[in-house]
Amino acid sequence: MKIWRVPYPKFGDGPGLGRCAAVAHRLGVDLAGFGARGAVIVGSNGKGSTAAMCAAVLQQTGASVGLFTSPHLLTLNERFRVGDNDISDADLAYHWERVRAAIAAAKLDDAVAGFEFLFLIAADWFAARGCTHTVWEAGIGGRLDPVKLIEARQLALTALDFEHTALLGETLEAIALEKVAAAPDGAQLFVSEVAAPVKSRVRAVIEDYCAKHAVRTVIVDPIDHDLPLRGAHQQSNAALALALSQSLTTLSVEQIRQGFAATRWPGRLEVLNDDPLVVIDVGHTPDGVAQALRGFERMRGDRAGVLVCGVSADKDADAIITQLAPAFGQIVCTAAVHKGASPAVIASLAQKANPQAEITLAESVAEARRVALAKALSGPAYVAGGLFLAAEFKAVHLGRDPASLVFF
Repeated sequence: MKIWRVPYPKFGDGPGLGRCAAVAHRLGVDLAGFGARGAVIVGSNGKGSTAAMCAAVLQQTGASVGLFTSPHLLTLNERFRVGDNDISDADLAYHWERVRAAIAAAKLDDAVAGFEFLFLIAADWFAARGCTHTVWEAGIGGRLDPVKLIEARQLALTALDFEHTALLGETLEAIALEKVAAAPDGAQLFVSEVAAPVKSRVRAVIEDYCAKHAVRTVIVDPIDHDLPLRGAHQQSNAALALALSQSLTTLSVEQIRQGFAATRWPGRLEVLNDDPLVVIDVGHTPDGVAQALRGFERMRGDRAGVLVCGVSADKDADAIITQLAPAFGQIVCTAAVHKGASPAVIASLAQKANPQAEITLAESVAEARRVALAKALSGPAYVAGGLFLAAEFKAVHLGRDPASLVFF
């Protein structure tokens, strides 16, 4: 696959729903037209899993289903999917140039954001493919995220955590409001009970906001369903995916079962190797890391195992390592090429969180993998703490140079 480098800065010239709408108009794409039969997922953790399951279930009806998610692990193409297939390099190149030309024609080259660019590529591709349903994962927040332009009649709010606080607010209530504001007046919003427990302040502010905007809220409890995605937290995501899917079309019990069974979503408690067991997870918020760790502990049983950990320099490394380190007697600390905090910093935090642990520093993810496999012997190895760490570890596992990965 080709290496794609987004030609615009991540945030552009600040929030720009107007400019995004203007480019879509030049492309001849009716963004709001996706809303009647599309779904938007907002939240801090679990958005991608929920979106992937929703798309997989909808696909069982035989309909053409477009899926837009972020971020990616190994290639930018992963962010765009119709049916079972990521966008091809040829299709991506075609829509890439169409969107760039529309941005230039609108004289917005110096203002547009990179995420808006990718969102518009997805919209242009889905429109060209004539997708019956489209499923959209929000990037950051919802009030000012491009997915708001979809004007989806059906939305879901997954788990909440403290993330992007400079943009979204310092409290879970403020973060929740930024996210649910993706819902247009009159829409239906499915809310995970995990995000808004009974009698919580978060539930109160969500219900108050939705009442003022005629948004119907439905609190969704976790379900007990066979899933290919590991971890008890996925039952909450599956419940949201099912509620969204059933709100968009009629589904049989068998179609639901087949849809869940067919879900493909790498990087979430993904098993790279069985003997020894090697598992990676992309969780990068404290709660997301904690939820995934509980899933891994069920996978490893009573085996001790070794932790490979690393955290991005812009994340709350202390809170993340505090969740992980106490569960392991052997810890290998490393840094991803992309944004990784230094191994020494991670090691210091790990030592503080678990003074009894045997801690090893590795200067590269490749070295961390070699050390971990040697220490694990026939036991499990768990790779956690950040998305870039998980992606680079997988790249090394596949024989690729992690430095060749391009993220956005």
